[in-house]
Amino acid sequence: MEKVDKHISELLYQHDCVIVPEFGGFVANYCSAKIHPTQHTFTPPSKSIVFNSNLKNNDGLLANHIALAENTNYPEALKYIHHFVEHTHSQLRKGEKVKLDEVGTFSLDVERNIQFEPSTTNYLLQAFGLASFQSPAIKRDNISKRLEKEFKNRGVASSEKKKINIKKYVTLALAAPLIFGLVWVPWKADLFKNVNYSSLNPFTIKEVKLSKEKEPIKASPLPITKKGTDAPKPVTVEAPSENVVEPVKADTTAVVKETKTNLNFKFHLVVGCFQIESNAVNFVTTLAQQNMTASIIGRNDKGLFVVSCGDFATSKEATAQLGSIRKTQPSAWLYKN
Repeated sequence: MEKVDKHISELLYQHDCVIVPEFGGFVANYCSAKIHPTQHTFTPPSKSIVFNSNLKNNDGLLANHIALAENTNYPEALKYIHHFVEHTHSQLRKGEKVKLDEVGTFSLDVERNIQFEPSTTNYLLQAFGLASFQSPAIKRDNISKRLEKEFKNRGVASSEKKKINIKKYVTLALAAPLIFGLVWVPWKADLFKNVNYSSLNPFTIKEVKLSKEKEPIKASPLPITKKGTDAPKPVTVEAPSENVVEPVKADTTAVVKETKTNLNFKFHLVVGCFQIESNAVNFVTTLAQQNMTASIIGRNDKGLFVVSCGDFATSKEATAQLGSIRKTQPSAWLYKN
């Protein structure tokens, strides 16, 4: 049979009081997290265990736990606890210390009173896995040292700025003669003559003549009629310009159906809502390519364009089709106009 201290330790995780009949009770009290001011040690919250020798009445908790864990009956568990208590008292009378694993250590003082020293085991389940740690103190400079460092940094920054300004002036002094030479030499060499300065203006609009118009084609004069009337004057027909663009036929492969909400159909299977109308149209086109009938039924209260894959007069008809629509559009939902 397992040791009694193992069963006591298991019960302390779940209960705040575990009584050993004819010996005493272990009481667990909650302790919050602590910070040591000088050692800079952080301790997580825990349960502190104390021993009360006046709690000797059997409440059945320990005996019942031993009976279930050791697969025995209740009277046998009580006998085992009684044997443990007699053995513990015998060792204490001899002046020896009795240690219960993960619980604490018992001893007798000068006046023959039982003294208990708890172990470091943390029985608080909420703090499981948290251990104590030590963090060194943060050292901060006093105000005078911080001000001294700040003024030193300002002096270094100002000296660096002065060096940068001097380099800038030296560069400009060296580049000025070169720039002057690049402008003065072409001016004296008449390189700027015959230059269209208006073409240098980036804001002017250049007129580009796309094509020359063809000369008008004269039609041949009509023959004189039998009555001797004059023939009509020749008609000039202008040839078409070379830059005439033939109209491009619209692509009708993807037909997008846009309708307004039909008053007869109050229930719709909505598959998407879009803030921009072009996005809604593109989504309808995509559904059409997937052999799905879709349309834009209008806008909702938030001003979004609503795309529907089915319009029905009753809720029963719409619900019957909702399952099949969700096979390809899992986010489809029933919307009542």
